[in-house]
Amino acid sequence: MGWQTNRILETIGTATGGTQSINYNLEAIEALMVTLQADVADGIRPPNSTTGGTGPTDFTSTSYGTIATASTGRLGCTIFNSGPGNLHVMLGTATASTSAFSVRLSSGDYYEVPSNYTGLIGGIFATAGTAEVTELS
Repeated sequence: MGWQTNRILETIGTATGGTQSINYNLEAIEALMVTLQADVADGIRPPNSTTGGTGPTDFTSTSYGTIATASTGRLGCTIFNSGPGNLHVMLGTATASTSAFSVRLSSGDYYEVPSNYTGLIGGIFATAGTAEVTELS
């Protein structure tokens, strides 16, 4: 859907004023909306949209472990610390520890991995705990 949005903005950007320019831009926007509605009706999904995922899966490791493997098909990942311990999450191939991590999730914390990050996600609980992990694809 990004190119359609860019096209709308480009078309609007050429408006120089007056009723004729406004009507032209409205017609262009309406035509693009009709195309988008037809695409949705046909089941065509815009780039970077999600149709499903896996999970939630439990992560409970008190030694470094993989929360989610690297995946080029992943569009997002959520992590919810439902247990009592602090979860230390590492984005990338470095090993997470209680002193080296990307983000620390206390009990009840929720984290959304940055959009379109497809690399390895590792983690470690400082003490016993459970996290619910959902990958979006």
